[in-house]
Amino acid sequence: EYVFRTLPLQNNYFWTVYLRGRYSRDCCPEYLKPENFDRLKHGAADCISVHTNLVTRFLQNTDEQINKFVLLDHMDWMSSYRPAALQEEWLVIMDRAAPSARIIFRSAHRKPAYLENLRIGRRRLRDALNFHDGLAWALQPLDRVQTYAGFHIAAVPA
Repeated sequence: EYVFRTLPLQNNYFWTVYLRGRYSRDCCPEYLKPENFDRLKHGAADCISVHTNLVTRFLQNTDEQINKFVLLDHMDWMSSYRPAALQEEWLVIMDRAAPSARIIFRSAHRKPAYLENLRIGRRRLRDALNFHDGLAWALQPLDRVQTYAGFHIAAVPA
């Protein structure tokens, strides 16, 4: 109801492609707009590195410090079915994160229990990061897909 009654559908390329089965020139992701697609074709795509791996394994195989993490909802199911793997993933994220790194992720839950229960060393995950709950809650209604109840923004302490 929120998607179709509140959000403008004319520029919501997520639902437009679901309903029409295609994008239009005026309603498509930024990378498909002619000027951006042209940039991708002429070298910008060469800056993209694709990795098919677990987040944990990718981070364990790099020495680089990461300053931005964009994670989806995989932690929801990991917290139920593979809690040790979820804890390992967060330990590696914290190890590879640059000071003040930004981490955003989604959840099926507005307040996922694993944020309170998962421990990073002796601290709860919720306490190990600086969460920006107010900003995340303010941005949540702007989500054009409205699949996830929870959007979370956190920063690694400097």
